[in-house]
Amino acid sequence: MFRLKMYPANNGDAFLVDAGGTYILIDAGFASTYQDFIATDLAQLAKDGSRLDLVVCTHIDADHIGGLLEFLSLNGTPAKRGIEVDAVWHNSLRSLPASTATPDSVHDRMVLEAMRRRGFQGVATSSFNPISARQGSSLAKLLRQYGYSWNSGDGTSCISQGGAPVPLPRNVGVHVIGPKTARLEGLRDLWLREVRKLGYRGSSQPSDLIDDAYEMWCATAPPPPVPHATPIAANNSLRLADVYTPDPSIPNGSSIALIILTGNTRLLFLGDAWAEDVVDSLKALEPTAAPIIFDAIKVSHHGSLHNTSVELLSIADSPCFLISSDGSRHGHPDFEVLAEIVDRPASFKRHLYFNYGTAASKQLESHTSKSGTAFSVHVAKNDWIQVGENNYD
Repeated sequence: MFRLKMYPANNGDAFLVDAGGTYILIDAGFASTYQDFIATDLAQLAKDGSRLDLVVCTHIDADHIGGLLEFLSLNGTPAKRGIEVDAVWHNSLRSLPASTATPDSVHDRMVLEAMRRRGFQGVATSSFNPISARQGSSLAKLLRQYGYSWNSGDGTSCISQGGAPVPLPRNVGVHVIGPKTARLEGLRDLWLREVRKLGYRGSSQPSDLIDDAYEMWCATAPPPPVPHATPIAANNSLRLADVYTPDPSIPNGSSIALIILTGNTRLLFLGDAWAEDVVDSLKALEPTAAPIIFDAIKVSHHGSLHNTSVELLSIADSPCFLISSDGSRHGHPDFEVLAEIVDRPASFKRHLYFNYGTAASKQLESHTSKSGTAFSVHVAKNDWIQVGENNYD
């Protein structure tokens, strides 16, 4: 039996998974998410003699990385950790092969230094602190400075699709199903195009300055325009097939997606991954006509209709869906996604867990499944959620 917490992370993601005493932290929302919720739980784990077996930063967005910056900046040195951390997964610029070229010029370093001085900027701070004032360094720099095992070494290799499940203690495995390496390279190329506009002509050779400039830009990179569906149904009651358009966000495409498994239990965490990439990976993993049943699915990109497709839902199902968002940005989750989840026939009852009550979750409470399949709606704020075989009721 697994249990997990889906922390109140405003419009972000933050999950703590307890797989029978093996602990995995997946993203940490904003700085305030860590300060208000996660820090207390990690302190209790440390007091009980437990450790974090794995910390995953799915991708470099402020609503995923901010709390991790806060955590690692406060967790101490190897000689005195607040809580021990065995491994960290995080794809930064130095995680990709660099071209062999001359070092950056003085002018190039001045451009990067200007980006670092601006820091993690660009996110509205009306009700919470996205990135605290102490965070003047990238996550990459903090991992190096405080001696963490980073991507199974020094961070110079990337976490990407492919390979066997990575073993963790107590017979727990983590199977990485995304991103494709090409998605990480696409994000690097996008960043290089942007800094070229500022006059940078260097080769992005690994350095703390490069790490800082890259991650500070990626954390708050402006999203590309996404086409909106034109209402074609009465009362705007559109189906997901009517409104779905793929996510064009290159940072989201770089998101780590993974399956946590032990015995017959497996959880699917999708970060903000692209639906098409997840479909490809799941089809390669289990080429079957029947849906793959997970014990829990963390819905991609806070329930955005651009990251969950009808095809994805046709090949992945679960009695437990996790939707993390307070609806404060972009109106996530989208009701069309929620309706498509519950309208499909199934032999089990589905339970949809939200960390906030939103307009879409409240609309779902009065919705009747078109297939007649039972479902329930829950708002779990900082509560442990039990997941596993007993969910098949």
